[in-house]
Amino acid sequence: MNPSLNILISIAIEKIIDAIERHGRNEMAPLSIKLLLQTKKELEVMIQEMNPDFYMPQYPRFILDWPGDEGLVEELINIVYQYGKTKEK
Repeated sequence: MNPSLNILISIAIEKIIDAIERHGRNEMAPLSIKLLLQTKKELEVMIQEMNPDFYMPQYPRFILDWPGDEGLVEELINIVYQYGKTKEK
């Protein structure tokens, strides 16, 4: 298990929860609620499994061009990249 990856995933989950709450208050927030909820679920599975051979999330291409994502998309892509390099020992 990679503790630094766990931290990155936990931070991303916190940011997603914050974005969902901001949507609920009709404030500006990155991505859509549906996409945020799906991504949160995927991150929770990642942190539980920590095995890219068993579970590997995939994001649709349009997410790369999402306007006003506040850097969240780049963070998610980095997490998936780091997760993909994780192998159980």
